[in-house]
Amino acid sequence: MHDLKLYSAAACRDIDAKAMKPVSEGGLGLSGQMLMRRAAQFALESLMSLCSELTSLTILCGKGNNAGDGYWVGVLARQLGIAIQLIAVEPKAQLTGDALTACQRALEAGLELEDASSAIRYPVIVDALLGTGAQGMPRPELAQAIESINGSGAFTLSLDLPSGLNANTGEAQLAVRADATVSFIARKIGLYTGQGPAHSGQRLFSNLGVGEDFSETHGSVPLRRWHAGLHPALPLAAYKHQRGHVVVVGGCKGMGGAALLAAEAALRSGAGMVTVATAPENLAGLQARLPEAMWVDPLSSDQDQSMASVLSQASVVVLGPGLGRGDWAEQVLNTVAAFHGPLVIDADGLYWLADQNTWHQRGLPSETLFLTPHAAEAARLLGRSVTDVTKNTVRSVADMAERFQATCLLKGPGTVMGDRQSQAICGHGNPGMATAGMGDVLAGLAGSLIAQQLDDSATAFYTAALLHSAAGDLAAQEIGERGLTASAVIPRIAALLRDLPPVTG
Repeated sequence: MHDLKLYSAAACRDIDAKAMKPVSEGGLGLSGQMLMRRAAQFALESLMSLCSELTSLTILCGKGNNAGDGYWVGVLARQLGIAIQLIAVEPKAQLTGDALTACQRALEAGLELEDASSAIRYPVIVDALLGTGAQGMPRPELAQAIESINGSGAFTLSLDLPSGLNANTGEAQLAVRADATVSFIARKIGLYTGQGPAHSGQRLFSNLGVGEDFSETHGSVPLRRWHAGLHPALPLAAYKHQRGHVVVVGGCKGMGGAALLAAEAALRSGAGMVTVATAPENLAGLQARLPEAMWVDPLSSDQDQSMASVLSQASVVVLGPGLGRGDWAEQVLNTVAAFHGPLVIDADGLYWLADQNTWHQRGLPSETLFLTPHAAEAARLLGRSVTDVTKNTVRSVADMAERFQATCLLKGPGTVMGDRQSQAICGHGNPGMATAGMGDVLAGLAGSLIAQQLDDSATAFYTAALLHSAAGDLAAQEIGERGLTASAVIPRIAALLRDLPPVTG
């Protein structure tokens, strides 16, 4: 299975409730205690596999069902002879329902409750403070407990999600930085985007015996992964014009490398032809590194070698890599107005797009746009702060798509891609990709795949995001995250495309 379904906190609670209904009412007849025990069993088994010599354990509990799972971890661990420190950050008197029952079960098993003032004693921690209902800054006593966990240096396993993390958006004003997170019944959106990946550590999942049919009626956001079936194989009768002509527009004086990276990514991912419209100072470097690419001076007055002539033959234009924000860029923008096909906009192209008055005054395209901003660029496009953009990455993508009538992605941990109607999260990527030129490679790749699949350009755009991130992961595995460069990702793109299924029949 390539795609996974991610759910909101409200949907997860509804799925839980449905599973606990009697069988006669369409449920599974599971009690809250049974689900808690199953969750605790999975958590403990996961912890024992991650910590080979688990002899002692500190568990910090809040007061909701998440705390109930924590109390049950203590009960089961005690049965295995593991020493348990059980810190009730929220006192027993504040517990109700299943959490209170689970706490009482822990006391009956011989565990003792310590209050929130207790220091963490053991080198392994279970975080059972806050569940899916957490939003904003945790209350002072919980905030102090979270800070104690983060400052302890202990291996930390969070139950369902790191305490303090917003289950819907991945926002975290203050949250546990877990080494691993076990989630249950349904996967939460917030674990996979925003600050979720940084706080979750290794993610492990169990449906606790609640099948997917219990979640079918709930809307979800897909977590998508690259696989070879996403991109069509080359037909046996392929020729270069049929594989598309990508025109990369950018590379002002001093920034020619950005346009070159985009062009190389386009060629190495299957585009039939690539022309680079860049400043003449960049021609020597382009010919030396990428002789397969053609060149045009975007400001040339030569009718036979004009920008208008090149654009009339283009399948896709990639606008922005190294474009700059000065006079040269403004003049180049005027020439792009002649193109009316798919336009991939990145980097400085997004800077100019954000200035809608300038954009429309030049008659630049306003349809079939594909935008590839990072958070700061998205903030400028939306007229918001970076903090507001990253609070809810899924909503930010939908808002950009609505404002610019575009298909968009928002680069970063858990890259989000989508349009006005639907969004998805990329299941690949690593921090080593936060380096210069990586976005230029993505832009060129996006232009290439769109050019090869013009009849389904949105799917091609999403495929480019997945392929780019998967290639980044492959490169990181081979050479490490620290030394990862944009140039190193390009051959890994080609390697992943090598595994496309052959054309048959």
